[in-house]
Amino acid sequence: MAGALAASMLASVCLQAIDDSKSEKAEDELRSIHDKALSLRRDLLALVEHGAQAASAVALSLRAGGLPGGSEEDRLKALLYASEVPLRTAESCHALLNLALRVLSRAGVKAIAEIGTGAALAFAGVVGGIVTARTYLAGIPTGSGIGVEPTRKRSERIFRDAEALRTQIIDRVRQHLP
Repeated sequence: MAGALAASMLASVCLQAIDDSKSEKAEDELRSIHDKALSLRRDLLALVEHGAQAASAVALSLRAGGLPGGSEEDRLKALLYASEVPLRTAESCHALLNLALRVLSRAGVKAIAEIGTGAALAFAGVVGGIVTARTYLAGIPTGSGIGVEPTRKRSERIFRDAEALRTQIIDRVRQHLP
């Protein structure tokens, strides 16, 4: 939800900046960012429902693990599947951070507060997604044979890249503080 709010804020900033823009090229880029932000917002809202479904699948696999026909492999697959949803959320929020950085150079000083707040919300979405994914991944032992290592590495890369973007945005926002 933090990411969806960030996307809404960035889209709103783009609309305001389009009205103030004096360059057709800047307007085109702002429209592109606006459309991408709204697309990410739709994706993030859909991921809320997918996350609930994935959590239910994990809970069901944990209950079924002790029942006849329930297997450890099914439980591990459910955990891996469930980790994918928050990772997609983190990736979408990472994309929002990229958009926030682009908007900073186009929107002007009067949008700094909204861009900074949107970036903070997007980073919160990254952190929430990574922590949730790692919680699911922690239930899968290394060497289980279901491909968890690439997912763990992906989560680390997303977090590291998002943190670097957040730092760039914060530094740029600070330049405009009185």
